[in-house]
Amino acid sequence: MFTAKAIALLMAATVASHPPAYQAGQVWEYRTRPADAGSLLKIQKIETDPEAAKYGPIYHISIVGLHLFGQPAASAIAHLPVSRSVLDESVTRLVTSDAEFPDVEEGIANWREAKGGVFTIPVDEIVMTVDDIAAQNHVLLSPEMPPS
Repeated sequence: MFTAKAIALLMAATVASHPPAYQAGQVWEYRTRPADAGSLLKIQKIETDPEAAKYGPIYHISIVGLHLFGQPAASAIAHLPVSRSVLDESVTRLVTSDAEFPDVEEGIANWREAKGGVFTIPVDEIVMTVDDIAAQNHVLLSPEMPPS
C-alpha cells in the first residue's frame, strides 16, 4: 500500500521526468520575488534562431503584475527572450487568466534589430536585475517597459 508521501514523491518524479510542452498563448504562474506575488507570465511566441541555436527554441514572454521601481501600480515587462531552461526553472502552474498582456511584437522587432541575446537565468532574477538597474540609475520604467 502506498502512503500519501510515496504518492506525492511518485507524482513529483513523473512531472520532473516529463517537462511540460510549452506553447504560445499559455499563461503561467512562476516563482516570483515576494513583492510580485500573483504576477503571471505569458508565452507570446516561440521561434528558433540559427544564431542562438545553443539555447534551443527561444520563448518570447511578457510578464504582468510586477511592482517595479518608481511605479505606483502594478506594471509589466512587454518582452523578454528566454531559453527553455528559464521556463523549466521558473514556471510553477499553467493557469487560465483574463489578464491583459502587452503586445510583444515591437519588443521582438527591437530584439532582432539589436541581434539581442537570450536570458538564461530564472524569471524572478531577470525581474530583480531589471528593477535593480532602474533603481540604481533612478530610471522610472514605463508601465510596459520593454527591456529588449
